[in-house]
Formats: sequence, structure tokens, C-alpha cells
Amino acid sequence: KEKFTPIAAMLRLRNHLRRLPFSTGTAFVHTPPSSSSRTTSSPPAASHQRKPSRPRNSSSPVSSRPPMPTPSAHSSPTPASRKPTSPRRLPWTLGSSAPAWTKPYPHASPGSGNGLSPPQISRLITIVQGIFLNPAGISRLEFYISLLGSYDKVEAALRSNLHLLSQSVDKVVKPNMAFLQQCGLSACDIAWLYLCTGKLLTNNLEHLKEMVARAEKLGVHRSSGMFKSALVTVCNLTPEMTRAKIESLERALGYCEVKLAVSKLPRILTLSEVTMGHKVEFLRTEFGLEPSYIARRPSILTCSLERRLIPRHYVIYVLKEKGLVKRDIDLFGVFCMSHKKFVETYLDRQ
Repeated sequence: KEKFTPIAAMLRLRNHLRRLPFSTGTAFVHTPPSSSSRTTSSPPAASHQRKPSRPRNSSSPVSSRPPMPTPSAHSSPTPASRKPTSPRRLPWTLGSSAPAWTKPYPHASPGSGNGLSPPQISRLITIVQGIFLNPAGISRLEFYISLLGSYDKVEAALRSNLHLLSQSVDKVVKPNMAFLQQCGLSACDIAWLYLCTGKLLTNNLEHLKEMVARAEKLGVHRSSGMFKSALVTVCNLTPEMTRAKIESLERALGYCEVKLAVSKLPRILTLSEVTMGHKVEFLRTEFGLEPSYIARRPSILTCSLERRLIPRHYVIYVLKEKGLVKRDIDLFGVFCMSHKKFVETYLDRQ
């Protein structure tokens, strides 16, 4: 059984059109009745007669064509009796020439200086289909490569935001970048925002101003180094979700402590409310840490409870009982150090 494909279907259509008894541009010519079939009855009214567009004389090209054979009532025309006709004009998908818009953009070829390797081009086509048929998309791709520094970073930004190449650079992207520079962000900070959340810079300017206002409401000033992190946080959370997470932290730590913790590390609002509650309760009951201590060091809340806080708690507890470590050891340094350094410091002791 022949496999169905679009090309096979169009080839069948072409062959079917070639077998038709007329071609494009062929006009149907009325065959006048013979003299024997004429009667003495009066001709029909002139209002019901079809007037020819031009007189049919001997020099007319239409009248010079032989009339089409009229099949009789008892016989049907056979394929052998049909007059061969010229084939119809084929669609552009089957013909030899294609429209201009289907031809690749000249700057999109691998050897035209865009710096993309064949594997990179293959990955780009899988992410953005038809990119090399759009000259505007090619110019935007070159802009983002120069902004972010490499194609791999642009590809990572495209995977998080597929509409990155659909927004105008002059009308949308550059005004947003100019506004962020007025807020105190550098070019490196703006490139970092593209990698974290590209949709923040591809929206309109009014939406970006709204995100900046929400970030300032968290207590993070524009001149702070955490301002870009606050922008990413408010972009990923709705106002209702942000309010709910702040209220949950206030019940565990307190109003002033939460305000201090969020201003120091805004991304703690992206953590689960249940997870943050369990961490705060564990730190306060097992270690006796005060809410003010946790608020001044909010990065403790980003550590995993099962994989870091609880295992290291038992290690430090055993070492304290044996007198191998000081009683007033800094727990913040214990929790935040890397696994390799923790093993070398507390487990591989001679």
C-alpha cells in the first residue's frame, strides 16, 4: 500500500489535472445546430439569447478552433477519443520556481559570517521554525548574540521565552533596556535578566515599570545589588502569591524580620510556604536560633532540610558531645559551606 505523503497527494492531483479534457484558458464553444434540426418556428426572444462578446467570423481565433465533440445519448467518449491537451500550470510547490519569500535569507547561511555552526543551526531550527525565512528574526538574533555574548546563552533564553525573536528591538527591547539603565542596572545585569526571565524585557514599557514598582515595595532599593533578583521574583509571582508568602513568613518570624530578610534575599519568596515554615521551626527548636538571627542570614532558608540541615545538625551534635568542636560554633558557616569543605573540616579529622 502506497504511503500517504503531501508530495504524493499533490503529484496525484497533477496527474489528475493532466487527464482532464480541457486546460487552463480553454473556452467552451457552442456548437451551432445542423440545418436539418432547424425548424420554421420563430427564434426565442432576444432577451433570452446569449450575446457573444465578439463577432465570430472566419478570422476569429475562437471560431477557428474545432468544436468539441458532443457525445451521443447511447455512446460515451473513451479515453482514446479524447484530444490530447497541454498540461495545466502546476502550483509552485510542484513547479521549478518558488516565490521569493520562500527563499532563505542571504545572511542566514553558515558561511555568511554569522558564526553559527551546523549543530547550532539545527538546534535553532528546532526551537524557532522558519527563522531563516524571516530577515527581521535574523537581525534580532544577531543583536541578542552581541548582547549576551554567545549563541549558547541566546539559545537558553529562547528555550525559556519562545517569543524573544518576535518583539521589535527598536520599539520594545531598547526602550526597556534604557529604562533599566536609568534604574541603575548595568549591561551585565540586563543580560543576566534575559537569562533568568526574558519575558520581563520583551513586554511593553508600562509592564516593566509596574514590575519595578512591585520590586521597590519589597523594600529593595534600585541602587541595591539585590534589585535585579527582586525583579525576577516579582516577575515569576503574582501580587496575590507574593502577599500570601509574606504573610506566611510574618507568622513564623515577625513583621520586621520578614522585611529585613526579603530585602537581603528576595528570592526566598519563591520557596514553598510549607517548606519555609518547617525550616524556621527546625532552626528555632533544634538550634535555638532567634528570628532576628535567621532574618539577618536568610540564605539559611534556601538550604535543603533533608539533605543539608538535618544531616549536618546530627554531625555537629555528636562532635559537640565528644568535645571535638566548640560549643559556640557558627552554624551559618556550617550550613552554607560546600559538601567537600564540610567533609574535610568535620569528618576527615585526624
